[in-house]
Amino acid sequence: MSDSADTSGKKLQQGSIVWATVPDPTGAPKTRPLVIITATNEIILDAPIVGAAITATFPDPPPDTHIELPWHPRRHQATQLAKRSAAVCNWLVTLRPSQIGEIKGFVPTKTMVEIMRKVTKLNT
Repeated sequence: MSDSADTSGKKLQQGSIVWATVPDPTGAPKTRPLVIITATNEIILDAPIVGAAITATFPDPPPDTHIELPWHPRRHQATQLAKRSAAVCNWLVTLRPSQIGEIKGFVPTKTMVEIMRKVTKLNT
């Protein structure tokens, strides 16, 4: 990935969990976590990319639009999430790498495959 964003020594790639200020469903800006769904080879310096919003507010069991993410109260090793969270696969946000404040963690491959299947199903 040439000319890609590099934040805190971590490369931006598909599956990265990032923090960025993006519009919420009402259009109000909010700093929130996102999982990057744009393919790694399509992420280039300051070109638009797509992320799925991550929420910690959802029922049990989660709605069909959500994929739960690995977490642990003392931060999950890969995702760095410390509370129950889910990727909202029908809440996609377009942003530029320059809008990303921090790359925090990474979604494990098995979970990322589930997210991509759900995103494709809900958004095509």
